[in-house]
Amino acid sequence: MYAMNKQLNYRQTEILWAIVMAGSISGAARLLNISQPAVSRMLGQIEKQLSTRLFERIRGKLQPTQDVRSLFEEIERAQRVMGRINDIADTLADRSGGGLNLGSIPSLVHQFLPRVMADFQRLRPNVLMRIHSDIVHKLVSAVLQGEVEVGFIVLLTEHPYLTVLPLMEGRMVAAVPAGHALAAKRQTTLAELAEHPQIVTGTRMPYGMLALSAMDSQGLQYRISADVPWSQQACALVNADMGVALIDEFTAAQNIWPNVRIVPLKERIPLQVNIIHARERKLSEAADTFIQLARSRASETAAARPQA
Repeated sequence: MYAMNKQLNYRQTEILWAIVMAGSISGAARLLNISQPAVSRMLGQIEKQLSTRLFERIRGKLQPTQDVRSLFEEIERAQRVMGRINDIADTLADRSGGGLNLGSIPSLVHQFLPRVMADFQRLRPNVLMRIHSDIVHKLVSAVLQGEVEVGFIVLLTEHPYLTVLPLMEGRMVAAVPAGHALAAKRQTTLAELAEHPQIVTGTRMPYGMLALSAMDSQGLQYRISADVPWSQQACALVNADMGVALIDEFTAAQNIWPNVRIVPLKERIPLQVNIIHARERKLSEAADTFIQLARSRASETAAARPQA
């Protein structure tokens, strides 16, 4: 009798990924565009193969067991790698244009990068651009693994395996509710902001760490009312009158919240924006062109900024 093979193939990991993401057999079937019986059958085969139960049904939802949770990070990585392989295959199949994979922190994807992408499209209309938005350390990982060719990040200034190119400098500004006492001021201070509930953009993420460090350096006492991952979410809470926030000026430039006023900060908290790419990989012609356009657009942005 032969021992059963315990190793999973790519299709099996894709099934597990889809069930975890969708939370149900029917949802996984829709994600993969296959029938529900096919998903159920393949899940049963995987559980038999591994001799373990992978999901438990709780209140109508499939909850992954600890065995699946321990696998999921690697399963997600396999999905990203396969996506990268498919991107390359698409590029090889369509020699007329190819593709360009970009990565960026969320603050730049709503205003600055769309303008650069529009500039690029006018020059290279046949190149398909894909953009991935995430936190800094995940973008660094994506660039190192080849999932992203060019990344746009803040604060990281050097890395042994990355080329880091300065792009532009920004600053932190205050976001306050429209009816707030600080809303009518031409500028505010950290001390004035500290008197009100703080909405922090990540206590363990760059923007939040910069804001809190600046307050700590002045010995200010403050109360955190909410901790959110992105500046856009901080603005949404300011818009709901939950408190005040220190956010990046790139998000502030596209203020779409009717109850949010952006007030310049007297103290200067600088933000260095950099471009990164893998040092050992030669940049594609498309990536090199995109970088040049981004630097040109950044120069125009800096020239148009009012002097403090």
